[in-house]
Amino acid sequence: MKNRFSYRKIIREVKSMDYSVKKEALNVCEPIFDGVVEQPVDLDFSLPDYCPDIKKILKCQICPQISSRNISGDKLYIEGNAGISLIYLDEESLSIRCCEHTSPFSVSINLKNSPQDAIILTKVKIEYVNCRAVTPRRLDIHGAFSIFTKVKCKKEKSVVCDIDGEGIEKKKTSTTCNNIIGLGQQYFNIEEVIDKGAKQPDIEYILKTAVNIELLDYKTLQNRVMINATANIKVVYISDIEYSNIETLEHSVLISQIIDIEGVQDNCPCDVNLEVLNHSINIRPSDSDQNNLLSFECKIGASAVAYEEKEVDVLSDVYSIDYESEPKYERVTLSSLLDKIEETYTLKSSIELEDPGITKLIDAGGDITNVKCFIKEGQVNFEGKINVCILAKDGEEVPFYAERLVEFEHGYRLKGEADSAFCEDNVTLRSCECRLIGRNTIEMIAELQVNANVYADNKYMSITDIFVDGEKPKEKDKKTALTLYYAEPGEELWDIARRYCTSVEKIKEENDIEEDKLQDRNMLFIPM
Repeated sequence: MKNRFSYRKIIREVKSMDYSVKKEALNVCEPIFDGVVEQPVDLDFSLPDYCPDIKKILKCQICPQISSRNISGDKLYIEGNAGISLIYLDEESLSIRCCEHTSPFSVSINLKNSPQDAIILTKVKIEYVNCRAVTPRRLDIHGAFSIFTKVKCKKEKSVVCDIDGEGIEKKKTSTTCNNIIGLGQQYFNIEEVIDKGAKQPDIEYILKTAVNIELLDYKTLQNRVMINATANIKVVYISDIEYSNIETLEHSVLISQIIDIEGVQDNCPCDVNLEVLNHSINIRPSDSDQNNLLSFECKIGASAVAYEEKEVDVLSDVYSIDYESEPKYERVTLSSLLDKIEETYTLKSSIELEDPGITKLIDAGGDITNVKCFIKEGQVNFEGKINVCILAKDGEEVPFYAERLVEFEHGYRLKGEADSAFCEDNVTLRSCECRLIGRNTIEMIAELQVNANVYADNKYMSITDIFVDGEKPKEKDKKTALTLYYAEPGEELWDIARRYCTSVEKIKEENDIEEDKLQDRNMLFIPM
């Protein structure tokens, strides 16, 4: 009977100390996949009949292009084509020639769950390419490229902001965080006919093409994000095969598109990302003998993450004045925009080539690769390499090909401070110009664009619940109304109040102070 009576007494006492936990719901952008898949390329093919025999291979490159990305259930499917571009010297006249071949690929990635309204981001990196001519018309190619993929979706997270109950003391930390309103992604195609102009030499054969997208600005309206961008197109082509004359054509196309995101309002901040998934540029047949027109087609993926800045109170500590209590904690990470980087800077470098020297620089350009970003001591550092591709003529007027890596580094001092910060390695090569300044020396001038949002990861130990043991009242000196305490500089009133089972507000009122953390040595009266 005694055990039964004690059990009932405990239940009755615990129930008499009711308290309620208040939570605030936040939306975060959570990556459900962030990884890389390597795709091999193994080909054995022969030159088309219209291509002359191979004397020497100058350059073989893989150009992967993505045709579709979609999620079905808990799987992500990526499909596309790996374009093989071969630049070589023909056997008859040692002229520069080009041959292209396309090989389809398909990738399947397992996800953690079946996300709704997810956005997909991809980047492609060429790992290696080995090419050899088995015969003057047959090629053996082995290589690989990697697809870096991120899948993000909106997820709700609850943060305990308050606990109400008799005799419960609370410590709160106020912070600002990004509350995600919504995510959206659109795919669209752009088409345009490009007129090279009368001043440009005729196009006999397209050697290589490149397209990059530059975001100009965006504007948010109700449930919509309007983006303005430009597609910068570069075409390198052969104007005279016999003399290996190569020309460059540049053109820009203005883009205006809308991304639908439910809940977006006017002047809502967004993270906007634009990707060129695939493109094609071909000579457009005409009635005249001149090749003046090019047909341009491009598929672009546009995504946006809309958010609002929100003030949140995080309950970081709690205790009961009257009874022994045990709080439960969990680590909470809340992100907020720390800084926005929009910078353009110029990089100059001299490239030395070995003998037999250069008599003419036919074409030279660059591709950015191996970009890394790290934050240290309040500075964002971007590091990477520019792969400079050089097509030139040697002392005997024979075309040759060479590649050189030029390293770059750029630092940006952050405007704010954070215990932990992160940003994307978003560096693009706006232009890369090369000129011959000596027998074996080429000067490269590159313009790089850095666009990155830097986020602060604020980490807290947050209270999730508290257990108050009604059977264990705290021992207090009931005979004394006040206790004298000599505080040291840097002590927090919260720690003192908890030690003496009182409240911070009572200590402040008794000693006529306002600060939560003492700056100097002080004598305090602690109300008991």
